[in-house]
Amino acid sequence: MAACADKPAHVYEYVERVLLKSEMQRKDGVPVCPEIHYRKTKNGILITGCYGTKGQVALPDEIDGIEVIGIGDYTFAENHKEEGESLVWKAADTFLERGGSESAGSFDNRINGSMVTELLLPSKVTEIGRYAFYRCKKLRKLTLTDSLLEIGGGAFTGCKLSEVEIHFQRGEQSCLKSILDEMRFALRVKLCYAAEEREETAVLLFPEHYEEAVENTPARILFTQHHGAGGYYRQCFYDRKLDYKRYDELFFHTVVMEKPGIVAKLALNRLRYPFRLASAAREGYETYVRTHLEEAVDYLIFQEDLEGLEFLTDGGYFTERALDYGICAALERRQTEMLSVLMDAKQRAFPKKRKQFEL
Repeated sequence: MAACADKPAHVYEYVERVLLKSEMQRKDGVPVCPEIHYRKTKNGILITGCYGTKGQVALPDEIDGIEVIGIGDYTFAENHKEEGESLVWKAADTFLERGGSESAGSFDNRINGSMVTELLLPSKVTEIGRYAFYRCKKLRKLTLTDSLLEIGGGAFTGCKLSEVEIHFQRGEQSCLKSILDEMRFALRVKLCYAAEEREETAVLLFPEHYEEAVENTPARILFTQHHGAGGYYRQCFYDRKLDYKRYDELFFHTVVMEKPGIVAKLALNRLRYPFRLASAAREGYETYVRTHLEEAVDYLIFQEDLEGLEFLTDGGYFTERALDYGICAALERRQTEMLSVLMDAKQRAFPKKRKQFEL
C-alpha cells in the first residue's frame, strides 16, 4: 500500500481489510472470485458476471489498475445471461480453485441466483444496478462502504438478506435506507465508523415488517394494515444518515409489537455496542434484558455467542435461575463450550456453600 502514503490512513483501512480477508479466504478454500466478466466505463470497471464454484464472493478493488466502481444490472440475478461482449479477469490462483493445471479454461459455473451466499463489495463501488441480486434466495450477508449511496430499483427483489456490514470512510451517509426499503425481513446491521484512534462500531437490529391490504366490506374500502415494528425503524433516517436517538426512542414499539426474543436481541445489540446510546435509553434496554434473561440467553446460545454470555456475566445481569436455564439449554443442544462458560459463571456468582456439621 505504498502508493497510499500521501493520503489519510483511514481511507485505505477498508481496502486493506478487503485484501486481508481475501487472503484469509484463500487459505480457507474460499478465494476472491476466480473469474470476473466486466466492462470498462468512463468512471471505472463495471462488473457484469462472476464465475466459480463458491457462493462466498470477494471482488477485487481494481482490475488492470482501474478501480471497480459498480455492479451491473442483473449481474447476480437468477438465470441471467450476459448481453454483449465483456472482458475477462482471472485471479492469479484460479487454477487452485479448479484443482487442475494453470492452463485450465474458463469456469462453467456462473455465480448467481441461489448459489450466492455472501458478497464483499470493493471499497469504491458507487452503484448497484437494477435487479442486481434478483432471486438470490441464499444471499445472507453483504459487506460494503459508504461509497455506495444509491442502489438500483429491485436490486434485492426475491432475496432474504439477513446481515449487512457497512464501513464508513467519509461521514455517516450510506445506502442503508435504500436496502431496508427493499427488505421486509429482519436485518442485522453492523456499522463501522472510521475514527482517529480506533474504529467505532454499532450493531443494530431492524425487525421484520409487512403490509396487508384489508377490506372493509360494509364500507367498500380497502385500508393498509401494518405488522411488526420494522416499519417504524425504517423511518429513522434523514439525508441518508441513521438517527440513533430516534432509533432508541422506538423501543416501546418493539416491546408492544414483537416477541420477547426479538426485543431481547435488539436490546442486547444496543447494550453491547453502545454507539451514541443515551443514558435514559440504556436504562430502558437494561431493564428489559434483566427481566427477560431467558430470552436473551436463548438467543446467545443459538448464535453460539460466547462474548455475549461474557457480557451478561461481567455486567452482573445473571440470576441463578437464568444460569440454570442456560445450562439446561446448552446441555440439550450439546454445545459444550457454551455449557462450560455458563457453569463457570454460576460457580463464580453462586458458589455452593459447604455443609457444616455440629457435634
